[in-house]
Amino acid sequence: MESKNNKKILIIIAVFSFLILLITYRLFYLQVVKGKEYNEQSNVRMSNSEIISAPRGNILDRVGRPIVTNENGFLIEIKYSSDKTDEQLNKEIFSVISLFRKYGEPYKDSLEISYYPFEYLYENYSQEKRKELINELSLSEDKKKKLSANDKIVELKKKYNVSKEYNLRDARDIIGVRYEMEKRMFSYSNPFVFSADANINMVSEIKENTKVFQNIHIKTQPKRNYLYDGLASHILGRVGLIYREEYEEMKDKGYSFNSIIGKDGLEKYLEPYIKGKDGLSSVKYRVDGNVEKSTEEIPAIAGDNAILTIDLELQKAVEEALKNTINRLYNSDNPESTPRSGSVVCMDVNTGDVLALANYPTYSLKNFDKDYDDLYKDPAKPMFNRAISGTYAPGSTFKMLTAIAGLEEGKVTYDELIKDEGRYKLFDHYFNCWIWSQSGATHGFTDVAKAISESCNYYFYEVGNRLGVDAIVDYTKLFGLGQKTGIELEGESSGVIASPEFKEKSFDEVWYPGDTVQSAIGQSYNLFTPIQLASYVSTIANGGTRYKTHLVKSVIDPVSGKYAFSSKPEVVDKLNIKKENLDAVKKGMRSVASVGTASSTFGSFPIKVCAKTGSAQVVGSNATGLFVAFAPYDKPEIAIAVVVENAGSGSSVAPVAKAAFAQYFGIELEENAEEEKIEHIRD
Repeated sequence: MESKNNKKILIIIAVFSFLILLITYRLFYLQVVKGKEYNEQSNVRMSNSEIISAPRGNILDRVGRPIVTNENGFLIEIKYSSDKTDEQLNKEIFSVISLFRKYGEPYKDSLEISYYPFEYLYENYSQEKRKELINELSLSEDKKKKLSANDKIVELKKKYNVSKEYNLRDARDIIGVRYEMEKRMFSYSNPFVFSADANINMVSEIKENTKVFQNIHIKTQPKRNYLYDGLASHILGRVGLIYREEYEEMKDKGYSFNSIIGKDGLEKYLEPYIKGKDGLSSVKYRVDGNVEKSTEEIPAIAGDNAILTIDLELQKAVEEALKNTINRLYNSDNPESTPRSGSVVCMDVNTGDVLALANYPTYSLKNFDKDYDDLYKDPAKPMFNRAISGTYAPGSTFKMLTAIAGLEEGKVTYDELIKDEGRYKLFDHYFNCWIWSQSGATHGFTDVAKAISESCNYYFYEVGNRLGVDAIVDYTKLFGLGQKTGIELEGESSGVIASPEFKEKSFDEVWYPGDTVQSAIGQSYNLFTPIQLASYVSTIANGGTRYKTHLVKSVIDPVSGKYAFSSKPEVVDKLNIKKENLDAVKKGMRSVASVGTASSTFGSFPIKVCAKTGSAQVVGSNATGLFVAFAPYDKPEIAIAVVVENAGSGSSVAPVAKAAFAQYFGIELEENAEEEKIEHIRD
């Protein structure tokens, strides 16, 4: 019996020993033989499919010179973690905010509330935004009506469990990020992007401190490279992260919540062409947040390239000339009444192509987020695209239209002489010619060419009176003034055509014959944009064909070379102006440049220029200076419109056009030519 028991014990010991050996072997195998492999596997936290952002197409000038390209950039994002408390998330957010502050990088959220003392921001849409902000909270209607910006912060602080340990500034920033996360539907499948263009120093610090920034990831993706930052900003526009409302409209077109899209300008207009197609990769992350392995599953396809009508060198020349002219005219002793802003448009008279479109002041697209608050508050309004949205009384630049209308309608002939008597009498009212007001002199007997050359108000009062307001309005419309040109940019203004209907609707007042003669010289209620003036002068230059204006020449696939889009000259209207009438008007414009109000600028210029200066009176300030021109006289190619606020006269801004013509025709100007003496005479 005892031997049987001993045998059982031996068997149990043997089995137990075998199991220990087996376990020991298995542990040895796992830890030593396969230890490295399994350690690496254990470090892998998750496997994810991630979007590979496609490079946007390049933007090139009319001959293929690059203006906007792409370069490698870094994206900082927070990954979602379901087991993270509000306190932990807020702490994580603050660590990134602190990093942004350390390196002076901007972080902007969409919570339109200032730092303490808390106020709703940006009065241009504060009422609508305030209502949206308030309605996001589950409060009674009575409380919503009384909810101040400070109350809003208090409510959001409770909602996001922001600790009292944070000061007011820090709390506001954390609340702003949490608010933005909510707006962007932060989730496991949708990480929150802090920055789509992160500073390399910030990226390095995050990578070196993975324990501090555990859920903060860095991704490489293409970003916009503005080769001439600040140049053509109003044309090009900017890109940025997609907004929630934009995503709702575009999610079925291949966009994700973290897509970069065109926000304004041509970046927005060309979005369907230059966006490209995002790819997809499989990414495995380690416990420390670093990428273990990334495998491309679907490659990204770059967007098509856009070729503009803009001439890069001409754009540079007009921006520089506009800036220099405004700075030369600026008077620091009287800053409110001297030039600080203006615009220029250069146009191909035979196609409607915009060769240059410049505004001053301008702004940096690269630093837009960082500069936004200063740009918004700047009284000179650098973000305002004056070339297409600014409206100005045309002054004497309108006189060619009145002349053409009178000639075409048979109210005056090109060789008819009208005697300037200094003061034009209309019933019991008198309207002075500028030369009579200035010196008591008159222009004497004047035909149409002389009237344009010497800008004789008396002549155009008479022609306008003969025409009547309806005919003037009709011709204004024929030339496209007071109407959008159709340029591929948002925000274009229609302007205003002086008419009885406008006066009655706007002021509830009756139109008088005196209004008609005032409108005939470009005053009254007429308000036009610089691009409309350029189109109007182009129509005169080419003999009466009005083209739709264009900024985009074509869109082309950089790989296949196939055109996705190509614009052609588009005729809007043909005026069929009689040659003898047109010749008389052009003769007058040629005289303006050779012996008239622009002769100090163009008298010795090697190319024959046709021009008209203008000044539009502004209550309480210096007149707006306007200058329109085309060249060459015999075979026109390019038209230019220059408008500078508070410049005093059109002759003072003519050097901008001179610089443009010089660049276009390859003429080298003498140094400091822009400093030439400009006579401030009546236009």
